[in-house]
Amino acid sequence: MPWLAQPWEGGVTAWIVVFGALIVVLVGGAVTNNSSNSVALLVVLAPIVVVACFALLQWWQVSSSRSEPASWWHLLGPAAGLVIWLIYPTAPGVLGGVGDARGACAALPTTDTAGCLRLATQAYDNHNLTWWLTGAAIVVCALLARRSRIAAWAAIPIALAGCEIASHYLQALLTTYGAG
Repeated sequence: MPWLAQPWEGGVTAWIVVFGALIVVLVGGAVTNNSSNSVALLVVLAPIVVVACFALLQWWQVSSSRSEPASWWHLLGPAAGLVIWLIYPTAPGVLGGVGDARGACAALPTTDTAGCLRLATQAYDNHNLTWWLTGAAIVVCALLARRSRIAAWAAIPIALAGCEIASHYLQALLTTYGAG
């Protein structure tokens, strides 16, 4: 039987991969808080790509070997990911109660309204796209959970990474205008 399809070996590997991704996402998000978007994306998404590859490999090995599926309690991973995704604050500082580019420019200390609207629109578009893609990734993790313990518990670092990246786009807007 393949390594990741075996209950004990697959479970230990899942724990190592998911916990490692969680640590790297949290530390990477803190370290790249004021970095450029490309650096932050690379640092925060790298462990998510690794955990996703392991999750898909485990799903394939369990499916192809017709191993016993994981128990239903592994769906707690995607449930925890959904809770994190919904409650994690992704609008930093003065943008906390603002929901669009026009409101952001009103809250920021700037007189360049046209330039601010362009940057704020881009930041909010990137924020919203990242946030919704994170939700979709959590749903995919839930769908793969019965055949991949790694996918089930990967929803937690995926939720944190998505929320950190979404927050990073708005934090970059604050930094640009000296408000964050």
